[in-house]
Amino acid sequence: MLKSVGDFIGYWYFRYLLVTELYMVEKWERAMFHILLFLFLTILYTFNNFVVLGSVEKFMDSTIFTAVTMNSAMPHQT
Repeated sequence: MLKSVGDFIGYWYFRYLLVTELYMVEKWERAMFHILLFLFLTILYTFNNFVVLGSVEKFMDSTIFTAVTMNSAMPHQT
């Protein structure tokens, strides 16, 4: 079972190298690309969690938003 999982991961890593054309570069260049890609994705994840989701959370907690949603959830009195 572990051999088949290893083969599966190896196959998709090989496809990744072919699609990104990283199989043509030297090992240090490939390592540098992976480091930069990891840093970019980490920065993107951090920005999303702290800036975007933080802004959404502040908006959801704002009194204007809660007043609008509470008024729309209440049945209208006639």
